[in-house]
Amino acid sequence: MSRSIGRRHMVALASLAVCATACGGGHAEGASTPSATVGRGAERSARVLTQRQLEDAVVDAHDLPGVQVEEVGAGTQGAGNGVIHAARRTTTEPSLCAPVSAAVDGASGYSPVGSVQRVAGAKGRSTLLTLVSYRSADGVRVINELRTALKSCTAYTAGPMKAAYEDVEAVDGPPQGDDGVAFRLKLTVEPGEDGLKLPISVMAVRHGSTLAIYKALSDAPGTSASIPSDLVDAQSRVLDAAVHTTR
Repeated sequence: MSRSIGRRHMVALASLAVCATACGGGHAEGASTPSATVGRGAERSARVLTQRQLEDAVVDAHDLPGVQVEEVGAGTQGAGNGVIHAARRTTTEPSLCAPVSAAVDGASGYSPVGSVQRVAGAKGRSTLLTLVSYRSADGVRVINELRTALKSCTAYTAGPMKAAYEDVEAVDGPPQGDDGVAFRLKLTVEPGEDGLKLPISVMAVRHGSTLAIYKALSDAPGTSASIPSDLVDAQSRVLDAAVHTTR
């Protein structure tokens, strides 16, 4: 990678990480839709995690040796804990891509009970980790709406700066949790023939009514983004224990 491309890539990484937290601050409240499918059996008895329980459920070195977990924008006003809000459908064009756009930022169209966002890294790999606790039925709705959107969404623009995303593609869902969806796409940082397009991978795993959303950017343009499987496994074990405990 050339020095100029490298600098542009680092700027894009920083901008995207900040937008994932700060850009959510003006989002409107979401509303539940009773027509959505609701979970059954053990999912109905799963705990709705409070903000404190969610913070306690963030993976650490005890769960995954060598992992380093840091706040996003530590020391900044309002972004340090990566607070997530319900996302407005009107900020995405076309609107059918709204669930995809929201998932990229770790959000959805529903108001969370609590949320935590961290940068988790191990062995030189960094992943944006978002844990969001929803009301009992809303977690199911988020995954269902995202899965439906991925059937027809291929490209979109989002946010006040009209950030452009393309090559949206669903991939095999994760085996962890009660349900999950995974997809990849590209962020166009600089349009044009010699523009910079950053591959992104996103995975949303539902544990009861809590979602763990993992987002990884590639180390270099043209190289696929990879979400560490050991991170997903470790975080999934912690969340499964937290939401399905009977205590």
